Amino acid sequence: MRPPTATLAPILPGRPWPTPDAAQAEDHYWLSRPFGPEAQQWPVATYLYGATANGQLRVHYGVDTPNAMGTTVLAVAPASVMYAGDDTEVAFGATRSFYGQLIILLLDEPYHDEPLFVLYGHVSEMYVEQGAHVERGQPIGSVGMEGIAMGPHLHLEVRLGANSYQSTCNPALWLETLPGYGTIAGRLVDSQGRTLPEASVLVYQAGSPEHPWRVVPVYADDAGVHPDDDLGENFVLGDVAAGSYRLTARVDGRIVSQELVVEAGKTTFVDLAAAG
Repeated sequence: MRPPTATLAPILPGRPWPTPDAAQAEDHYWLSRPFGPEAQQWPVATYLYGATANGQLRVHYGVDTPNAMGTTVLAVAPASVMYAGDDTEVAFGATRSFYGQLIILLLDEPYHDEPLFVLYGHVSEMYVEQGAHVERGQPIGSVGMEGIAMGPHLHLEVRLGANSYQSTCNPALWLETLPGYGTIAGRLVDSQGRTLPEASVLVYQAGSPEHPWRVVPVYADDAGVHPDDDLGENFVLGDVAAGSYRLTARVDGRIVSQELVVEAGKTTFVDLAAAG
């Protein structure tokens, strides 16, 4: 059997990518899920953080979780409400009227001495006001499709260091895992240490070596997309059931592949470029 190719189109290398020692990184699942157990918990798998849905959409700075209109959204951590309102006058995203209505929380606890913000976009109702303090699990609003949105969903962003659209990081590394699930994070760079924007990483489940289970894009080479300082990842797949997997991609004209075991409640890091 011929090995599968990770992508058909040529990938032009991007900027040099950071390579911290991921073995020294610690998980930071600080945020609870923004929905109660009765709601749908799974973010959209086809429009991950740092992706463009195969060039069809703008670079994604968060994760989208679809739920019915009016589904209650919850505070993900103890925090102060930095903003609760619309964005018709001030652009909190790419443009004005981008999120429609939004809530921004400033977490009580900083990370590495930097402030940590969480943005909720496209909300239809807001149950909190600017300046209020909220506790983890407190209802703060409801799902809508205000602003630029295709169907009702919650757009969730994590911003580190500044409340800025250019200061985002991957929410999948911050949201607590579902029971029995973990996270795959990895780095794919060429021989010069450059990222391979939106190259495809194929994920195979153990026992199904013929057909990819998921296709995960490498982050777009975009100024607003930032890897974790300790991991230096450029792709992430959250909500992965604990078990054995194989990841495959193309780099420098050859196929690289690595097997791994995902543990519940943990992040498993893969350096695919080094695996070949």
